[in-house]
Amino acid sequence: MAQQRAVRLSPKKPSYAVCAVGVETHLDVHRDQVVSFRVAEMKCGLWHPGFHSRSGETTLPLKQSFAALLCRKPFVLQMGRPSPGVMSSGDVPEGAENFGVSGSSGVKIFMVYDPARVTEPTGRAHWPLDASVDVVISVDAASKALNDLKVKISYFGQPVGRALGHSVLYLTGADISLDADTGRTGKVERSQGHKESWRWGPEGYGAILLVNCDRDSLRSTGTDLTNTQLASQDDLQDMSPVVLTCDAPDALFDSHKLVLNVPLSDSKRMRVFCARGGNSLLDYEQVLGPQHPSYEVARQPGERRIQLYVEGLSFPDANFLGLVSLSVSLVDTKTLPEVPLFTDTVAFRVAPWIMTPNTQPPLEVYVCSVLDSHGSNAKFLSDMSDLALKASCKLMVCPRVENRNDRWIQDEMEFGYTEAPHKAFPVVFDSPRNRGLKDLPYKRILGPDFGYVTREIQVAGASGLDSFGNLDVSPPVVVEGKEYPLGRILIGSCLPR
Repeated sequence: MAQQRAVRLSPKKPSYAVCAVGVETHLDVHRDQVVSFRVAEMKCGLWHPGFHSRSGETTLPLKQSFAALLCRKPFVLQMGRPSPGVMSSGDVPEGAENFGVSGSSGVKIFMVYDPARVTEPTGRAHWPLDASVDVVISVDAASKALNDLKVKISYFGQPVGRALGHSVLYLTGADISLDADTGRTGKVERSQGHKESWRWGPEGYGAILLVNCDRDSLRSTGTDLTNTQLASQDDLQDMSPVVLTCDAPDALFDSHKLVLNVPLSDSKRMRVFCARGGNSLLDYEQVLGPQHPSYEVARQPGERRIQLYVEGLSFPDANFLGLVSLSVSLVDTKTLPEVPLFTDTVAFRVAPWIMTPNTQPPLEVYVCSVLDSHGSNAKFLSDMSDLALKASCKLMVCPRVENRNDRWIQDEMEFGYTEAPHKAFPVVFDSPRNRGLKDLPYKRILGPDFGYVTREIQVAGASGLDSFGNLDVSPPVVVEGKEYPLGRILIGSCLPR
């Protein structure tokens, strides 16, 4: 969620603000500018007897305070009454010593204060203006119309009598949220926490992306991740669904807009499609991806939810840890420059390629038909056919016209898989040796729900050690007390280490 915003109030005229559902907004009830901010840990309570407040205050110089603001560290903006010699805007009514707060039924009001400095009022809740008392509000639901919620600050003197003045804030509640399968249940559920971070393990959290490296449509010439247009409805199953909630009065979007963003460095690692209505492939539009890090959402009148689909474009490797993020911002277009009022972010981790150990039950066995100076290997193929039959697995024979008499199929490719809570599929890893069998993984194995990945040697070219006879994985193993539930990858080397 976005950090807490501050809204200034004035008795001279009403104020207006948009409040995102579930996000706290600080009200500056004093309107008196001072030369320092107070940064503090907060304890908040609803406005009723028994609430508590702030502890551990620290006053920072102005320069350091703005640095904390720019770094998005948690803060409360405390605008206290001026010290002697400090210029004040003078909006608080003359003679005001206390204030009270009231609001619409759809608004929650929190009072944040230091119990060591402020005594909680009894009876009618009038709070001292000259103390560290902050007013924080939030809304729980989207508004039905613009400015249909209200908060009123009343200022009182001593002794308390009629109010000396009032500050009125009209609020519009907007329910703006990005939600993915952060709980890893295989379903998208509304979440208020842990969306911006990612944690490994059974007790962890965070959404997962699959690299869309299979080919679901036979009309496609490459892997699905190379397509900027959906080639098959089946392709959606390889993507992670995301729901954009955009519930607010339609009139709000006359002066505000929704913008989807990915960091520029992430835009080459992921692609986002937006579903716009029907079931035609053309109804799924690419809105974010390589060279497209930002998109203004085309929200339709009355639209409350927009369906998005996100795919990964590259597996984690030595140059990519696998973490990417997607954000939506509600932007005020009346200001120059335009100001984001609220941002919601979801973090994803791209699922890795996982190598399958040879201890797993076989599903398919790949062999080559070859002919050399010793003749053909027909006897070997016959024996392998009998063995595959006993093992209840398929025997896949690559003919000589395709293998170009290259028998070393173990050197050419390795099998693994990739997995997310909603989907898993096998992925063949094509080695960079590029000899007679170089086209086999791409032409014969890549297909619906069977992915393909390769890595090329960019500088010196492949050596014999880059063949996958030098690549293997152990069964699940424990080494020096550390568990490796997926085994450990073994790589051959020319020199012992």
